[in-house]
Amino acid sequence: MRFYFDINDDFFAAVDPEGAELPDVEAAEREAIAIATAVARDVFSSRGTEVLVIVRKDRQALFELRVTAARKDVG
Repeated sequence: MRFYFDINDDFFAAVDPEGAELPDVEAAEREAIAIATAVARDVFSSRGTEVLVIVRKDRQALFELRVTAARKDVG
């Protein structure tokens, strides 16, 4: 099955025009986690960041995965 991963973060939004061929929804979920954490790592600032990956099959959204990263000084 072909899944598409649209990305929204603090700086931009991108629609996935190509997608990826994956065996099932569970594999798409793992891919969404990998994408969201990689983007969060790349765009993280001291203010924190939030990344939203919308996983879809063709035009139908299947689920959203949101990663929030925040820094909190302690002590």
